[in-house]
Formats: sequence, structure tokens, C-alpha cells
Amino acid sequence: MIILDSKKAGRRYKIKQFIKYTLLSIFSVAAFFLLGVVIYDINSSTNIDSYEETYVNVSEQETPRNIEELIEEISVEDIEINTPHKNTSQEIIPSETIDDLSITEEELKNSEGGKLFYQKLAEIEAATKVSEKKALPSFEEKDETTELSQDKLDEIYEEKLPEDIILDELEEEDLTPEQQAAGYHIYQRHADVKKLNIIPKYKPAYFGEEPVIAIVIDDMGISKKRTADIISLQAPLTASFLTYGTDLSNQVKAAQNAGMEIMLHAPMEPYSKKDIAPDVLTTEMTVEEVKSGLKKMLEKFSDIKGINNHMGSKFTEDEERMKAVMSVLQEEGLFFLDSKTTSKSVGKKVAKEYGVSYATRHVFIDNENKVEYILNQLKTAEKVAKRNGYAVAIGHPKSGTYEALKQWLPSLKEKKIKILHMSDIVKVLHKSHI
Repeated sequence: MIILDSKKAGRRYKIKQFIKYTLLSIFSVAAFFLLGVVIYDINSSTNIDSYEETYVNVSEQETPRNIEELIEEISVEDIEINTPHKNTSQEIIPSETIDDLSITEEELKNSEGGKLFYQKLAEIEAATKVSEKKALPSFEEKDETTELSQDKLDEIYEEKLPEDIILDELEEEDLTPEQQAAGYHIYQRHADVKKLNIIPKYKPAYFGEEPVIAIVIDDMGISKKRTADIISLQAPLTASFLTYGTDLSNQVKAAQNAGMEIMLHAPMEPYSKKDIAPDVLTTEMTVEEVKSGLKKMLEKFSDIKGINNHMGSKFTEDEERMKAVMSVLQEEGLFFLDSKTTSKSVGKKVAKEYGVSYATRHVFIDNENKVEYILNQLKTAEKVAKRNGYAVAIGHPKSGTYEALKQWLPSLKEKKIKILHMSDIVKVLHKSHI
């Protein structure tokens, strides 16, 4: 009997131990599970608070520096603090390393004017990203390929362009305002003067039986997207590239492959103080500095026929420095297209003195980035072409310009109007009295 009681006690002990360890295991698993849940909740709360704090900091701290404030900041006098010309009435950011004709794109960006220009672009792009991110319903990142709008870009470095329409100085009675408003013209499919049995007082420009138009698109190369839009039109336009665009050689090559002619859009000093172009010809430069500065710009391009001025309302009135420009163009065999940002430009006078082929802008087509406005300006260019036999219209790589040209270009065949490269028009003008 004693033995039996011992066996029963052993069984009870084993059962108690089994139950004990089973309960302990269940408790341990439950404890670890609860601990994991608590840790997960703490981490999640910390991440959300951190992310929201970052978002609030960006929104609340950076938003006051919005796009409008940055653009205003560009145009104030503080922007000239780095210029060495401290004793001048109007201070313009000078061209850096002016004697170095082999300046690279990287050196240009690191120049005094270049740093300021690209710094302002970066600030405005950053403000644009913050502004757009605030409007998003969730914490989505903005597409890195989105570029600054062309209109905002224009506000950085483009002086206000004139609205005037230029007519060539033909030997005829002046047209009344009523006649000009009605679209009066004298060009009625002129015959070649060689076929006329007369001896004219001067040799008029003859472009063929139908009027012709050159469409010059300035400011190419800065916005890659806008530049690509214009190139995609696959039309014989003339692309005038600024010197400080990125990946310039590939953009130029793409334009040439699309049938476009290439020009240099040379930055020149305006009367306004908006210009912070990395390289710009100014009236503070000596004649030799102007020459070397222009040569430095030209070395960025190959196979070009001519240049036109970017801004330049002040510079193109300076006869001495315009002579320096024309001497380089004469040496290089290039023409000068006067954008006529001022009615007092001496471009035509000095070009004639140096024997440089010359033409002038008749119409700016996109002072307003609206398709309807641009189409009306193109109609004005048509009227000028019917009057003169040709017209020169200048536009920019804007969204409205792209859409308007896409509509307008296919209509020219029916209108019996041709698009020519700028150099083709200049060749005819150079042989005539104009």
C-alpha cells in the first residue's frame, strides 16, 4: 500500500508540472505578443509625428518665400551688390573671365553672374515644389522632371518687349493709321525687277511670286521641355539659342535635325535691371571686352549664320560698342537681326557701315502667352509680308506659341505663304536697297 501511494503522488506531481509549464508557455507567448503590439504602436506614432512635423516645417517655414516674392527679389537693386562697377549710374552684372575664350559650361555656371542666375532659378523651383506639395491631398513627391514654367522664367531675365509693328522704309507715301488698321498692303505678287523694262531708282527685295515669313524663336535652350515642343513642330523655323542652356549641343543638334536654322541669341544690356544672365554684353565693357565676350559666345556654336540681341535696349543704342559687335560679325561672316527692343537702336546704321548683312524684327508674336493673341499676331505678320514681300516674326518657346504655331503652320500652303530660314531672307535683303 505504501508503494501504491508513492506512485500516485508521482503522477500528481508530473501532472502539476505539466500544467505549470503549459500555462507558463501560454503566458510567455501572450506577453511577447502584447509587447510587440506596444512597440509597433510607439514606432508608428513616432514616424507619423516626425513626418507631419517635417511637412509642417516645410509648409509653415518656407511658404512665406513664395514665387512672387522671389521674382520681386530678382528685380530689386540688391541684386547688383556683386558687380565691380560701383561708380556707375546703372550697375549690370559683368561677364566673367572675359579673356578666356574657351570657357566651359561649368565655368560659366561658377562665374559671379552665373551663380546668381542659377541660384535664383533653384530658389524659384524650390518654392514652386513647396507650393504644389501643399496642394496635394497626401504626401506625394513632385515629379522631378517638371520644369519651371516659361512665363516665370521670362520674368527672371526678359525685359518688357515692345508692342510696335515695324514696317520697312520703302519710298512711298506714308500709310494712314486707318490704312494700316485695315491691313492695306502694296505687295501684289510683284514680278522680278529683271523682267521689267524700266530702270528703277533702287533694287527692291524680291523673294518670289509669293510673300515669305521667317519665324524666329528666341530663348531656346533654357527650358528643355519648351525647346523640345518647338522642335517637334518639324518646320523650317529659325531657332535662336541662348548661350547658357544645359546640354546645349544636343538641343542644337535636335533642332537642326528637325529642319531648323540655328542662331545665337546674344544677351545685351537692357535699361531694366532684371537681367542676371551669366554672360551679357554691357555698356561698361571696353571695346575689346565686347569683342572677346561675343567671340566667347560664338564658340559655343557651329554652323550658324547670324545672331540677334536678347534684350539690349540700352546696349543697341551704344554706337561704339555696336561697332565692336559688327566688327566681329564682319570677321565671322555673320548677319545681325535687330530684335528692336528700342526704337533708337543704331544696329542698321552700324551694320551698313561695316558691310554686315542686316534685318529687323517686324512683329513680336507672343508678348501674351495666349493662343488667340498669338494667332492674331501671326495674322499681322501675314499682312506685313503681303506689304513688304517678307516679314520677320519673333516668338519664344512658350506653351501658347507652340499651340498657335501647330494650328497656323498647316494653313500657309492654302494662303500661299512660305516659311524661310532667316538667312535666306537676309541674303535677299543684303542685295537690295533695304
